[in-house]
Amino acid sequence: MNTGNLFNSTFSSSNPFNISGNNTTQDLENSLMQSYPRLEALKAKQNQLQNNQISPPQSNVFTDIAGEFEGLSSDESNFIINSKEYQILNERYQNEFTQFLISKFSGEYLQTGNVRTLEEMLFTIRQKKEQYKQKFAEDINEIRDQNKNLVDKNNQLAESNQLLQKQLKAIQEKLLKDN
Repeated sequence: MNTGNLFNSTFSSSNPFNISGNNTTQDLENSLMQSYPRLEALKAKQNQLQNNQISPPQSNVFTDIAGEFEGLSSDESNFIINSKEYQILNERYQNEFTQFLISKFSGEYLQTGNVRTLEEMLFTIRQKKEQYKQKFAEDINEIRDQNKNLVDKNNQLAESNQLLQKQLKAIQEKLLKDN
């Protein structure tokens, strides 16, 4: 908003409070009271400009997205919502928004003292890490045991194969002698 235009529209005449020689004290007070909110608005705008707190206007994309879904049938909505592209973007938005909230409000949240859930989450993470390590070790041991069993079976089969080869050779030699 151009503050010059606001200023000019508020105080456009050379006599901004509409004071003339014929006005009563009550008229002057009324004129001042009517101008006071506009003066306060100008001061607030000036403070914002000085503090660089004015952000550029943005369209409300949330409203735009909701508007796109208005009037759609449930099949149309489900088609969009279940599409891979939408799922990826929605997950990315949720992650970004969560990170935004964490960065903005985590300090304030911690100051409330209501961190029991976070403490439980930390405990659960540590507990699950240990459980994962134990399960991983158990899986490795199971694979080793299976491998050992396979090696033992392979050795037994190799011994059986050698025995069968000796028996086959003996039979072949006997057949050759008999012929």
